Amino acid sequence: MAAPSWDDSQGINVRDLDGQHRMLATLIRDLHDVMRYARSPETISGVFDEVVEYTKYHFAAEERLMRDTDFPGYLLHKAIHDNMKSRLVELRDRFERGGRPAISVAVFQFLRDWLVSHIEVDDQEIAEHLLNGGAPCTPPGSSLAGAPAPRSASSRSVH
Repeated sequence: MAAPSWDDSQGINVRDLDGQHRMLATLIRDLHDVMRYARSPETISGVFDEVVEYTKYHFAAEERLMRDTDFPGYLLHKAIHDNMKSRLVELRDRFERGGRPAISVAVFQFLRDWLVSHIEVDDQEIAEHLLNGGAPCTPPGSSLAGAPAPRSASSRSVH
């Protein structure tokens, strides 16, 4: 199964969020690679944790942007995020309990399909809202989530 990749045509034309989407695609691809090439369980667990934590960071950024711009679909979008976080934590916990072979395919189908559909459908609604007059209240260059981003994928080894 192919790992997700990112190209700029998948973007929603919201710079900060597109950068975070790119990072999510990179982290999911990294997880795919460490699981595929049978790295140590500790390494896989570390990358899986990074996917979970970065997803939480990204969702917090999106949710703040939606609140700051009075996005009308905020509650539904947040519910989608909450469901995704729960599902990710559940998959990670199953892996931690020794379910690696059983979840490998499920993880990648879920993450790949979610990333594509969430960006193309749900996040596109945020972009349309912004283009139709919603404006973020955060100053340029500041973090949408109000907290520093987790360390980048390039700061760790996947071996």
